[in-house]
Amino acid sequence: MDHIDAMDQLRQGIHLRAYGGTDPLREYQFEGYEMFNEMIATIQEEVANYIMKAQIETNQERQAVVDEDKISTSGEPAEKRPVKRDEQIGRNDLCPCGSGKKYKHCHGQNA
Repeated sequence: MDHIDAMDQLRQGIHLRAYGGTDPLREYQFEGYEMFNEMIATIQEEVANYIMKAQIETNQERQAVVDEDKISTSGEPAEKRPVKRDEQIGRNDLCPCGSGKKYKHCHGQNA
C-alpha cells in the first residue's frame, strides 16, 4: 500500500519535470522502476529477517486420518466400479421424443 501511495504522489508531482526540460513520462517510468526495485529489496530483506527469527517447534503427534474400523481387514481395496451413464444424445441427433426435430431444436434448448 505504501508503494501505491508513493506512486500516486510521484504521478501528482511529475508534471513539474517538464519545466526542467525533461520528458515527464520517461522520468515517471525511471523513478517508478527505481521505487519498485526498492520495494522488492525491502520485501526480500523482511522475509530474510522473518526466516532468521523463526523458531522451529517440535513435531506434533500425527492424528489418525482414517478410522481403523473402516479399513478392510483383508488388505485388499474395496472393489470400485465405474459409474455408467445413460446413452448420450448428440446435438444434431434426432430427438428421442419422436418429434422428428434435431435435439438442439427440441428438448436440447432447455439444457
